[in-house]
Amino acid sequence: MNRQKTFDSLDRVDQVIAKAVEIVCVILLAAIVIVTSMSVFSRFVIFNPLNFADALSKYLMMWMVFLGSGIAVRAGEHIVVDMFTDKIKGKSKKMLLIVIDILISVFLIIIIYYGFINAWSGKDSHDPFVFGVSMMIPYLSVPVGFSYILFQLNLTTVLSILKVEKQPSS
Repeated sequence: MNRQKTFDSLDRVDQVIAKAVEIVCVILLAAIVIVTSMSVFSRFVIFNPLNFADALSKYLMMWMVFLGSGIAVRAGEHIVVDMFTDKIKGKSKKMLLIVIDILISVFLIIIIYYGFINAWSGKDSHDPFVFGVSMMIPYLSVPVGFSYILFQLNLTTVLSILKVEKQPSS
């Protein structure tokens, strides 16, 4: 498979996965708005507060934030110092992108590893306010979200490298 076909295939995978995660994030945001609105209505109109609303909104927000961070990485919207990468061209730029990707990937893998350990520790703990849900579910937002960030970071880097290597058409 030549570079253009590889680039096109990876770009298609990138678009499909990003669209799926965006849909999940929109659903999570809609659920947060609905739960919070119901909570405000029930507390101040009916005078019967929903005890689960606050905690459920927090858990939904955790999932949305960590998944949304991967979308931000894809769009280049996360904190990045591109002062150096903009001044470098060709193979030096490619090498710098790879080094930065490796360093960030190591950091993300450490977070994922300890995130799974932390999530596993919550498997026997339950939140009585949110229908007795296992605390493992909200805790999993960290390693799952960071796994998506790791995937998206590496995919974006590979696409950037392939784009740098593409020869202009004459």
